[in-house]
Amino acid sequence: MVVALSILVGLIAIALVITILLQSGRGGGLAGAFGGSFGASSVFGGHQAADFLTKLTAGLAIAFVAIVLLINVISTRTTAQRSSSVIPQEAQRTAPMGGEGGGSPATPPPAGGALPMGGGE
Repeated sequence: MVVALSILVGLIAIALVITILLQSGRGGGLAGAFGGSFGASSVFGGHQAADFLTKLTAGLAIAFVAIVLLINVISTRTTAQRSSSVIPQEAQRTAPMGGEGGGSPATPPPAGGALPMGGGE
């Protein structure tokens, strides 16, 4: 579910970037960079294009934020469920028992720091 929502967020982000770049601002926007014949204003009309693109940008931004918050809630819940069931089990499994081992190493290092060589008898 999170993967599908993440893909949807990516698609909305791409659409949001495109709609923002098509809007004409002070510098004319990317819509004017196509020679004027292939801009949003030529497809929808001057004032109608601005209204449509503004509403589309607002809708995409709201959808983007809502889906990102939904992904956050879903991932937080699944992480909380996993951590509440796995961490105590791991702690019990790896906790040292009172009478076992004593915590000292199994074999002490050889005296003088030299390691024995094999085959030289």
